This record gives sequence, structure tokens and C-alpha cells, in this order.
Amino acid sequence: MLLGIDSCEQPENMSKTQSDNENPLIAGLKRYRGSLPLGLRIVIAVGLMAFVVSLVWQDRHQFDDVDWTLIPLAWSLTLLSTGVKAFRWSLLVRQSHLDIPYRRLLGTYFVGAFFNTILPSSVGGDAVRAVDTANKTGRAVDSTSSVLIERGMGLLAIAMAGSICALVLEPDVVPLPFLLLVHAMTLAGISGIVVLRQGWFIQPINGVLRRFKLGKVADKVDQVQRTLSGHLGRPAVLGQMFVLSVLANALTMGATYLVLVAVTEPIKVAAFVPMIALATVAELIPISIASLGVKESAYVFFLGLADVGSAEAGVIAIIMRVLTWGHALVGGIVFMTRGSSKPTPTDTPVPS
Repeated sequence: MLLGIDSCEQPENMSKTQSDNENPLIAGLKRYRGSLPLGLRIVIAVGLMAFVVSLVWQDRHQFDDVDWTLIPLAWSLTLLSTGVKAFRWSLLVRQSHLDIPYRRLLGTYFVGAFFNTILPSSVGGDAVRAVDTANKTGRAVDSTSSVLIERGMGLLAIAMAGSICALVLEPDVVPLPFLLLVHAMTLAGISGIVVLRQGWFIQPINGVLRRFKLGKVADKVDQVQRTLSGHLGRPAVLGQMFVLSVLANALTMGATYLVLVAVTEPIKVAAFVPMIALATVAELIPISIASLGVKESAYVFFLGLADVGSAEAGVIAIIMRVLTWGHALVGGIVFMTRGSSKPTPTDTPVPS
């Protein structure tokens, strides 16, 4: 048994009503494929990775000088970061009274990392987490809402860190359009939380749906809005989630700094943190598959602004990519050793 994941079979007599309740939300996540066509995203990923590899290939002797004893410690920090993210998710799961232990959530988080790596979608792992949790509890709306909000809080923390760091940088160090994009992402995230919490525009939308005889869809929208509003209506829980997001990001930054020290001469933490924070924001731009090439190019660019050579930055980026694949490997093992989740019968959702 890995990470406490039990193996259960999916019952054949699952009711059609439960399946109908799950499909609209889960199918919506599954259909998402990002803002760019898959072919273009593959071209961008291959092109950017080729660029980074070419930089490293010119000075491939850099790998001979890497202090490999620090890499396992760096990977341990990234694993701990994933554990913190899973605990962040568990706060919403407990708030919704979903009977899922933390060890199960941790395993599912790693499975999500596996699918984020192998699927051509920015939210493939989130869809898998939502499906697994819904199957386990029989409550698709609560399960999916917890995944969406957990993901959103993590992204907002990353964007806010980038915004704060951008404000303390000297003028003209980073291109202004990118800084404006970082600030826009932060404002959009905050605005999104407020809008979802207040439920603005839901009634007009439902009015239109009902006018076109789409009452069932309107009922589903109402249900989703009530669940999202309930999850977002606990400032204390959101505050804890934000603190955990900061901690998770700090652990990942610490891992990256260890890899930097293993590859090249250390730089001042005050110079490292703003650049790696902005590089992390750049990874969120959905123009590639699993940020392949984007992450590496961002490391080369932003660490270069902190006086790290292009070849060294490329080696750091490649090692961090391998550590990410290590996460995916753990998730793949969990996925292969667990069976389908047996739904827990639930007559009515527990109010959030």
C-alpha cells in the first residue's frame, strides 16, 4: 500500500442520477485544452527546449562540476512542498465534510502531478483530482469546487509574490509588458475570488438560461455557485490556505536555490528571490505543454538578470525539470497501484 491508498473496485450499480450530477463539472474540466492549439504548444515546447539545450550543450562540462549530493535534499524540499499543498487542499475537504484522509489526498495530489506531466492540458491533473475525489465521496460539486479553489489560491499566491517582487525591482530591469501582465494576473485573481464569493451575475445568467428552457443547467449553476461561495465564505480558512501557499512556494524556492548552489557559485538571496518568483509566474503562461521550454527559458532569462551564466542557468533548469519528472514518477506509481474509488453514498450535500 503506497501513501495509504486503498484499492477498491468501482461498483457497477452506480446510479444514473449520481453520474448525471458528476458529468457537467467533470466533463467541463476534461474538455479544457488551454488557450492555444495543441500543435502550436508542442512547437513552442520543442523550440524553447532546443534553445535551452543548445546553451547547455556548448558548456556541457558544467554537469561534471555539479555537487550531486545537494540534489536529493532539493528533491526532498519539493516533495515537502507537495505535502504542504495537499494539506492546503485538505482544509477545504474538511470544510465540506468530505470523508477523505490526508494520506489519500496526498496520493491523489501526486497522481495529479503525473497527469499534469503527460497530458497536453494545463489542468489535466486538476481534472483527475476532481474525478477521484468525486468518485470517492459521490459529491461532484463539492469535490470539484475544492480542487478549483485550492488551485486558484496557489496560483494567486504565486502571482502576488511576483507582483510584490516586481514592485521592489529597479526600473527597466524586467520588460514592462511582462510586469504589467504579472500585476494583471494578481488583480484578476483577487477579483475572481470576490466575484465568486458574492455571486454577482449569477442571477442574470440563470434568468437567461431559464428563458431558453435550460432550467436544469440553471439549477446546476446555482448549486456550483452556492458551493463556491461557501468555500470562499470562510476568511480564516482562506487565510490559512494563503499562508500554506507561501510556505509551499518558499520550499520550492529553497529547492531551486540548493540546485543553484550545486551548479554554480551562490548568489545573494535578495537577488535570487525576486527573479525566481518572476520566473515561476512566467511558467503559468499556457503556451506550452506542462510549461516545457517555458520554465527553462524563464530560468535562463531571469537568473541571467541575477548574474548567473546562461549555461549554468540552463543546467539548473534541466535539473529542476528532472525533479518535476520525479514527482510525476511517484504519482504514476501511486496511480498504477491504486484501483478506482468506491463512492460513499450521500443523499444530500453537506452545506459548506
